[in-house]
Amino acid sequence: MRFLILSLIVLLFAGCAQNPVTGSNDFVMMSESQEIAIGRQSDEQVKKQYPVYGSKALQDYVNSVGQSIAKHSHRPNLQYHFTVLDTPDINAFALPGGYVYITRGIMAYLNSEAELAAVLGHEIGHVTARHGVR
Repeated sequence: MRFLILSLIVLLFAGCAQNPVTGSNDFVMMSESQEIAIGRQSDEQVKKQYPVYGSKALQDYVNSVGQSIAKHSHRPNLQYHFTVLDTPDINAFALPGGYVYITRGIMAYLNSEAELAAVLGHEIGHVTARHGVR
């Protein structure tokens, strides 16, 4: 009985990892490579549901702003992907593994690079805190 209890405790703590943002211990039973794989698969689904906005210049600009923020995040070695979706919906969201999306709809309300950076920084925060895999 003692062995069973000890085994369960060890198994429980094996899934705990320190959250790089909060410093608290989180129960996450997924490796970073699994997280990235889920994000990659989900990215395909998102792009089937919403077309990617056609302006390469805008995509490059959003990516540039996002990458400049991501390199200062708590997970700077993660490969981030920033995509503008061609939908009037006012939204931005992030998927596990560094996939960040912002819609054409919300872009229409942003008046400066600082506002864009705030939106992207918020989504990067979700990625660094691993909210998508909890």
